[in-house]
Amino acid sequence: MGDVDGTGSGGGVPARETRRDPGETRRDPGVPGPRPAPSGAGATRRDGEVSGESLMRLPAALAERYEVVAELPVQGAESDLLLVRPRGDAGGGRYVAKIFRRGYRADREVWEKLPALDSPNVLRILETGHADGRDYEVTEYAPEGNLRALMAGPVPAGAVAEVAAQLASGLTALHRAGIVHRDLKPENVLVLGTAPLALAIADFGLSKVLDQSVVFASSSRTLAYAAPESLSGQVSPARDWWSLGMIVREMATGRAPFPGLSETVVVDHLATRPVSADDVADPRLRLLCQGLLTRDPRRRWTGEQVGEWLGGGSPPVAEEARTATVPPGTGLPFRGRRYGDRAELARALVEDWEHAALYFFGRGEAGEAWRSLRDWLAEVPDDSRIALVDRYLTADLPADVKLLHLVRWLDPSLPPHYLGRRMAAGDLPGLAADHRHGDHRTACLLGRELWEQRLLPVLAEFEGAHELARIDDRWRAHVRAWNELAGWLRGQDATPPGLAARLPDAGTRADGAAVHVAGGGPPVPADDPPVVLLTLLALAARPAETHRLLAEAAANARAAVAEPVPWFAWMADGAGDDPLRLFAVTRAAPEAVLEVEARNRDRHAAAQRDEALRAQWAERERQRLAGRSAAVTRAVLWTLPLLALWLLGSWIVGALFGGDSDNSGTSSVGGFQKSEVVPFWFLAVLSVLAWAVQCGAEVTLARAQGKDYLPYGPWSWMSKALGAGGRGLSKASQTMSGAAQRTGRRGCGMLLIAGIVPLLLVLLLLAAVTPVASLLWLLVLLAGPAAHAVAAGVRLHRWRQARAPGAGPRTTYPGGSA
Repeated sequence: MGDVDGTGSGGGVPARETRRDPGETRRDPGVPGPRPAPSGAGATRRDGEVSGESLMRLPAALAERYEVVAELPVQGAESDLLLVRPRGDAGGGRYVAKIFRRGYRADREVWEKLPALDSPNVLRILETGHADGRDYEVTEYAPEGNLRALMAGPVPAGAVAEVAAQLASGLTALHRAGIVHRDLKPENVLVLGTAPLALAIADFGLSKVLDQSVVFASSSRTLAYAAPESLSGQVSPARDWWSLGMIVREMATGRAPFPGLSETVVVDHLATRPVSADDVADPRLRLLCQGLLTRDPRRRWTGEQVGEWLGGGSPPVAEEARTATVPPGTGLPFRGRRYGDRAELARALVEDWEHAALYFFGRGEAGEAWRSLRDWLAEVPDDSRIALVDRYLTADLPADVKLLHLVRWLDPSLPPHYLGRRMAAGDLPGLAADHRHGDHRTACLLGRELWEQRLLPVLAEFEGAHELARIDDRWRAHVRAWNELAGWLRGQDATPPGLAARLPDAGTRADGAAVHVAGGGPPVPADDPPVVLLTLLALAARPAETHRLLAEAAANARAAVAEPVPWFAWMADGAGDDPLRLFAVTRAAPEAVLEVEARNRDRHAAAQRDEALRAQWAERERQRLAGRSAAVTRAVLWTLPLLALWLLGSWIVGALFGGDSDNSGTSSVGGFQKSEVVPFWFLAVLSVLAWAVQCGAEVTLARAQGKDYLPYGPWSWMSKALGAGGRGLSKASQTMSGAAQRTGRRGCGMLLIAGIVPLLLVLLLLAAVTPVASLLWLLVLLAGPAAHAVAAGVRLHRWRQARAPGAGPRTTYPGGSA
């Protein structure tokens, strides 16, 4: 297979940003090549190559047995990758056919050795060959993708150790067979399974079989994971162990190596100083990185030390020796080195930003480091240093802002950086997403600093970063529009009070400070953390993409509100396609969800109360029905005096107004006339019938009311009537006694007159009706039970009304008729 021209050999890779593409190689010198592939994943451009198109069909030797399913989107410079399956077996397994372009040849020695490897962590090559003028390979297919897909942020230490163990196993197997991979990186590690995790090292395009321990060849183009010795073309197994260390470091920290730095800067770093592992939080992983990232390949950890580390041991790590790049006593001292070159110093400051800001500007002009910097600047033959010092470095600015101006002055060709992070236009939207990762605090600090210190126009002065100034203008316009919209929405009467906290003004702080926000008016909620500010920055940096994401988020927010919420529906329906309104809908959705949840809780509580009332009602019904027999007994007993009353009345009427059965007409007894119209036995029968009607009415009522009949029976109203009469007589007596005390007269005479006069009237009336006394008694015997039955019906109706739902304060349980 052809070797790759890199920075350490004759062929030059132009100085540009470090790439982490899927593994690609360069063609052998002098062999014509294809036209550059389309832009995208794995696209490559190589000047001076003749036209050629991506291979979309299989060589004849493979086409007889396989059919193409799809062209994989990851294409290398030396080959096409096709997803294939056996012909006539639609449900069979799938494989990857790697078809080398014309002029590229695979290393036959590697082909011979790879199939013999018995390692689950090395991708199996099922078939190799040459057909139609091209080499080809058929390998396993990994639908889960590569290791890069599992590196969205910092990975737990246990998972990193598992990855290191599997990659170490694969490398040990390769090295035992005499194969050096030379291009180990996350894109070349395939994920065969995730539960449990299964990894396999793949893409042996740069691999080389060693006939001796160290050889020299062209280096890998993937500089981010390349060992320092690869810059000079040295090839040894130690090179792969360095790449493993870089992968472990990236997974542990969640940050790619050398982010945003050009290849020239990366080469300078690898050639002059070590890669620090101090930012690896886990001490065991830090030890592993220190051992694998030792610059001297002879003292670097290999499979033996990694195996000891995996077993819990702590192999020794070689000490790194620092070398000076300028003669002692000259240049600006920083972190154990002296710098005489402006660009080199700028790269060192960017790499160790936090320390540099405190070191040079933390103590102001009283610091020794500041004086050393000023003396060094005085020796630089550039008159613009005066404006730098007077306008920025001695001004009342934060230390990080001063460092930014210094770095821009030192090397404006660098990508724009602030707080050690690249701040190109494409990096700004990522700040809004950092709240899901460990860098959320840094993202918040960056967003506030960019806003409050107006740093985007400063960063725009770096080479190729002019777009940042326009982004800043759009950002501030979005902030003004958002603050107006949020203020208007907070002032609507239809919105709940809790919504105000979810729609803060962009740029406000928890301490009440609001930079570049119109003052006056009521206090506004704090945008802390500045999620709104960072989202508006993403909208300004990538309008179309952020607009699409906001629309998707608003749609998800609407779907999350399971029930209609009037104010939220009004807000969502009026959002249209306005990204700020869509963002407001997304921010307001949690409040609507809380409202729906509160409704559900109220309904659940009401259901529980109803259930408790139903249980109480059922218990009372059970007790009421259980008291039916006692109520019926009570009803019969209290009507027995009525039977005695009817019989006694009939006897009196018969004795006073009746006569012998032999006589007819009327006679006078003691001045009273006796009637012989109705005999006593007839009155007695009617009396029993009247009692039966009354008893039946009371028994019916008692059976209906059950236990409730006892407190609501006739005794209660008789007691109330007697009580009312007693209170009336008592009040009359008190009144008469009071009058007597005031006038000095006695009140007994008046009371006697008041009692005798009604008695005399009753006697006179009785004398008048005596001739028809029997007939009147018959009417009483008929009317009394009828009135009793009607009264019983009224009592039953009122009782049922009192038990009906919503009957009033007396109702303590759900109602219903008996």
